[in-house]
Amino acid sequence: MAMTLSDKPAILVVEDDEATAKLIRLVLEYEGFEVRHAADGLEAKVFITSQWAPALVTLDLELPHVKGEELMMQIKTTPGWERVPVIMITATRKTDAAWAVRKGAKGHLTKPFQPEDLLKAVRRLLPKKAS
Repeated sequence: MAMTLSDKPAILVVEDDEATAKLIRLVLEYEGFEVRHAADGLEAKVFITSQWAPALVTLDLELPHVKGEELMMQIKTTPGWERVPVIMITATRKTDAAWAVRKGAKGHLTKPFQPEDLLKAVRRLLPKKAS
């Protein structure tokens, strides 16, 4: 699991909607995660091509500049990122969980979602280690 200097698991939030990004950040930071944010596909590509890799990514499907589906393919083929679990977040109901899994996601949320649903998905993919 990717750790940071603070020893908190780091999560990359790729989300162009400011209110949704803020909600995700608040929920995850409250739960003790370090959160980094990319507001569009180009910012996400910078993270993906850097030496740093997160413990988990939340990935909005519809982003400016580079679509989430393309970013998913890049995540799954980039050394150091290929095993990073991704929770795909979509605004359309026709993009279902089965489709997200076929694209490589380990979880799926449809907007609007409840904070509890986000936490349930994150906890399933990043269980706390016993102290």
